Amino acid sequence: MATTEGSQGDFETIARSTVPSDLEVIKALLESERIPAFVVDAGINQVYSLIAVATGGARLQVASRDVVAARQILTAFEAGQLALDDDVDVAEEEPEDERDSAPDKRRGRAFGAALLVFLGGG
Repeated sequence: MATTEGSQGDFETIARSTVPSDLEVIKALLESERIPAFVVDAGINQVYSLIAVATGGARLQVASRDVVAARQILTAFEAGQLALDDDVDVAEEEPEDERDSAPDKRRGRAFGAALLVFLGGG
């Protein structure tokens, strides 16, 4: 198997941050879209925050097969396309095939996943 820069076997790093909780929010968003993800080195960066700069911070990794979809979701998230309108009721969202839905239809799930992370349920 050929590996590329940022690749470690079957997983690839799609984001880095010196604030691991930022990556946890993105992880919850990806998992709400059924893309398994995990944060690497979060603990060491929280315990020894000065080492975070030297190591490049914590890393968010996904399986190589999900990199394209994960990066599309990450791009939409960073562009603000998944932001909720003030009058949106998350409970009114109807389930549909998550992988085929457009980024603007994932707003309710993204908000719910982020809320779970912040409340400690994720």
